[in-house]
Amino acid sequence: MRTTNNILLWSAVFFCAVCVYWMFTEAHQGKQRKEVVIADKVYYAFLAVTALICVGIRVWQFGAVPGGFNQDGAMAAVDARALAEYGTDRYGMRLPVHLTAWGYGQMSALLSYLMVPFIKLFGFHPIAIRMPQLIMSLLAILCLYLFVKDVFGRNMALAAFLFVSINPWQIIQSRWVLDCNLYPQFFMIGVYFLNKGISKKWSLYLSMVFFGLCMYCYGISIYTMPAFLLMSCIYLLVKKEIKVRDALICAGIYLLVGGAFILVMMINFFGWETIQTPLFTLPYFPDSVRSNDILFFSDNIGSQFVQNVKALLNVTLLQEKDLPWNDIEGFGTMYLFSMPFVVLGLVALWKRFRDKRGSMIVLFDLLTGIFCGLLTNGVNVNRNNIIYYPIIILAAVGIYEAVRWVSVSKYVILCTYAAVFCVFAHTYFTSYAEEIQGYFHKDFGSALTAAADADVSRYYITTYCNATDLTEILVQFYCGVDAKFYQGKTKDENGLSFPDKYHIASMAGITPNASEDAAYVVSAEEFSGMDPTGFHVEQFGTFYVLTP
Repeated sequence: MRTTNNILLWSAVFFCAVCVYWMFTEAHQGKQRKEVVIADKVYYAFLAVTALICVGIRVWQFGAVPGGFNQDGAMAAVDARALAEYGTDRYGMRLPVHLTAWGYGQMSALLSYLMVPFIKLFGFHPIAIRMPQLIMSLLAILCLYLFVKDVFGRNMALAAFLFVSINPWQIIQSRWVLDCNLYPQFFMIGVYFLNKGISKKWSLYLSMVFFGLCMYCYGISIYTMPAFLLMSCIYLLVKKEIKVRDALICAGIYLLVGGAFILVMMINFFGWETIQTPLFTLPYFPDSVRSNDILFFSDNIGSQFVQNVKALLNVTLLQEKDLPWNDIEGFGTMYLFSMPFVVLGLVALWKRFRDKRGSMIVLFDLLTGIFCGLLTNGVNVNRNNIIYYPIIILAAVGIYEAVRWVSVSKYVILCTYAAVFCVFAHTYFTSYAEEIQGYFHKDFGSALTAAADADVSRYYITTYCNATDLTEILVQFYCGVDAKFYQGKTKDENGLSFPDKYHIASMAGITPNASEDAAYVVSAEEFSGMDPTGFHVEQFGTFYVLTP
């Protein structure tokens, strides 16, 4: 795959460089290439087939791949179940604006709130839990297509739709649960309505609702969202696309929707007390360490800035391998040979479309992502996910420009992307699916589910990955632990509390008691020193479940 990627990358570099040269040469000579002509029947046939591929790749084995659940996703789901049943998070905080999560880390709340209606309708099921991310990802794709169509025309919109539908980053993040992955979706929807809203004021104001909701998707929105809105506002005012009155109304709507999160950040920055209102809770997190993620709070700002620049280049331009759950080796976030088309698209944006309002919005979106990467320490694909939609748009613009300059290239480009996408899809559902389930704790989760199905009085559970807090959240998720029971407000039918019912500790040296109504979840190493006489034994990867 490496050799293939290198050939494709350098071919794309050469081809795009030639297109840039022609672009400048013919512009100097006053010439202009004609737009690509696509018959209506062909256009809509491509649109329909792409839509089927787009939805199909995202719903095939949905809920089963990736197998298991990431701990952050499990935590968001447990909080969602508590919200659905009691209107509190799993700690008992009433309708929190921001979730306590790990205590020191916190977690954005919008994803959990979006899960609530699906849990109520379909129960606590993997598909129901993952449904909000899938729906929002598909809505963002629709808005991206409509935005590009409004700004650059239907041909480029088709190119953008084709590219985003088979995009590795977009596919991977749409199929599992992580709070921050909602951020680019709401951002993209907001961008569409912002551009549409210059002629339709209701759409302009609606965009502020989505931008306000972005604040509840990911903590970095506190410094990235205002940056984008400020750039856009200044540009639109200077261009007289909006009036000062419109800007003030938009600011009011944005602050009305996102203000509660801003207040939470202020409470935690200044160390104020938790504020409880009749509608929601604005929590203070005394053990927070999240400020360490921001450049200005680093011990050595200069050195950290250099590291941030390198990290930004690695996860965007160079597409180096990131965390296992963010990309697949050999494909990157955009396919490794796509970046030359992004550069070509950026040149075309400036040469042909810089007078278009939507072009500047794309540029502001890109600059916001760059700003995020420079300001966020150790930025990875998750932390800088808002940069990928503008990159996708620029790649589509570049691909279309390449076809416009060399008509025959459309067959080569289409076949190349189709072939690489097929390899990606096969890898995702086979070897990658096998690999990623380890990071999503599938075996341990299956063991917990089997133990819970035994319906015994007490559970002895090994400390997973030597992390009690991680084990505890997975126990709550897979064993269906009631929030009030976890909080200690209720006891089970045997009068046991949560710590008594679920004994989480190392099982090394423990002798299972066959006469006790208890189940054991132990590691393979721990099991090797045990006598399983009197137990039914099941194996799940490197874990064993012993039930009476």
